[in-house]
Amino acid sequence: MRQTASVLAAAALLPALLLTATACQSAPEGAALAPAAAPAVPVDDGAPGADEEPAAPDGAAAGAAKDAHVGDSVRVQGREVGRHLQVVLGAFVDPAVSVEPNYAPPAGKRWVAASMSFVNVGGASYGALGRMWAYDGAGKRHPAVRTGELTTGKPIVFDSLAVGERAEGWVVFEIPDNQRIVRLQYQDANMRPNSGGGFWAV
Repeated sequence: MRQTASVLAAAALLPALLLTATACQSAPEGAALAPAAAPAVPVDDGAPGADEEPAAPDGAAAGAAKDAHVGDSVRVQGREVGRHLQVVLGAFVDPAVSVEPNYAPPAGKRWVAASMSFVNVGGASYGALGRMWAYDGAGKRHPAVRTGELTTGKPIVFDSLAVGERAEGWVVFEIPDNQRIVRLQYQDANMRPNSGGGFWAV
């Protein structure tokens, strides 16, 4: 009788042991199916002169289909209702040279310049000129710099544009001698980062 009781007790414990083993084996599988954490999204502060742009504007493949070219116009829409600019890249020169013989960039650098035309095609006055950058072949961007008159013409300056008014002139960038500029960017001064602007391939 004592042997029979032992056998019955062992048989009763067997399903519980199997259930415990199955639960222990299924835990890693359940963990593997858990969704991975979403990757962090980079945030661009839009600060002029920063070395890098977000992936979309900076990548050649992403921007190739959107880039205008010399002679092409780009419509820039500001945040406020009625703020619209028609922007044209008229020419690009490399290097750019000052009319002053002793005025030049520092050693190891040169100037390049873009002839730009801005027309207010909106229904309201347009404020100050926005920001511009030149991108080199390595993807680094270079902000516009202030210079005097160039042999190709005067730098562009305007504080505001009335409806239908046009402003034209040269925008200058200072870059290392060993770099080649491949793209230009204009961004409205009153827009959020990465919006309200245009790109030109040069």
